Amino acid sequence: MKKLLTAAVLSFAGTMSTFAPAYAGDLLVTMARPSNLYVFDAAKREVVNDCDTGGNVLPGVIAMSPDNSIAYVLVNRWQDVIGINIATCEKVFHAVQSSNGVTRRSIASLAVSKDGTQLYTVRNPVRHHADRLEVLPAEMAVYDTSSGLAAEPIMIHPAPRRSTLMATDRKGAVYIAGHDVYRVDPNTGETETAIKNASWDRPTYSAPDVLAFWPTGSQNDELMLMYTAAVFTDEKQEEMADFVWGYQSVDLTTGESEIADFASFEVLMFSGVRSATDPKHLYGVYTQLSMHNLETQELVKRVDLPHTYYVINVSSDGKEVYVAGTNDDIGVYDAETLERLGEMRIPSGGDMSVSTLHVIPNG
Repeated sequence: MKKLLTAAVLSFAGTMSTFAPAYAGDLLVTMARPSNLYVFDAAKREVVNDCDTGGNVLPGVIAMSPDNSIAYVLVNRWQDVIGINIATCEKVFHAVQSSNGVTRRSIASLAVSKDGTQLYTVRNPVRHHADRLEVLPAEMAVYDTSSGLAAEPIMIHPAPRRSTLMATDRKGAVYIAGHDVYRVDPNTGETETAIKNASWDRPTYSAPDVLAFWPTGSQNDELMLMYTAAVFTDEKQEEMADFVWGYQSVDLTTGESEIADFASFEVLMFSGVRSATDPKHLYGVYTQLSMHNLETQELVKRVDLPHTYYVINVSSDGKEVYVAGTNDDIGVYDAETLERLGEMRIPSGGDMSVSTLHVIPNG
């Protein structure tokens, strides 16, 4: 494996959970073609580790272990889950999910328990027959993270079809974003609705459209999704009053949930994140970078971007916004003025496509 191990990274490897003083500030973790996981020093704007995974990294959906030492990644076109030690590039976990004529793909669904002992994903199995494809029921697979390089599920539960993003709370529950946002007991598979989405009871609203693909809420310990919906003048839904952006959020510390509109639909946003220090501010990204005040439902500022970016995240001190995905650059913006401060380039020149961008806070 190709490694760019500096003295800072070697120090970092031994003090992962607290971060050595020489490594103060945030680290950014992402994936890019052809087969690489990258760790950036956000303050220095440079790569500090480059791990060759040895395979197809798409789609590059990442879930970090609670101590931020292991990046668990969906690779091989949704089929495999691997775990990479981000300081040493050692592969410590590998689950090959397709076998015996059944292809199992996990569509962005990946989460790790808060104690780091279990990994969860929702798999969509399809059995290959000589003359047809048989769609099998969706299933939630539970893995022991200590299973190594030949991991098999320790439990399998029925799961909602069309499941995407997942997250875990500090009470042991697993949340799955699908038609609704579901709360699941990973030990029994018992499932309840945490947030009504497709089934919400808002008579003057259309059904919401939710693009739930990029996990961005770890800075605030929340699962956050954005939605768009038409708002009508009355329950007959004959005349539209507005088309709005809104957000759904689960507090992963308390388990409390909320849903609220925050703006009229003026621009497309692929993903959003709240400020790590002032969560009333929400940032959204696609061809523009937007800053919204959730309390006043006002657009604070919006700037055009040099190209489309799919995923967004924020620094743990609340001062910088990072935009990534799509191409081979991570843009850095001032969180208050939205001025572009710089960028970080992917060394391979390969694009990040739809990969996650995780921000690991200092201590």
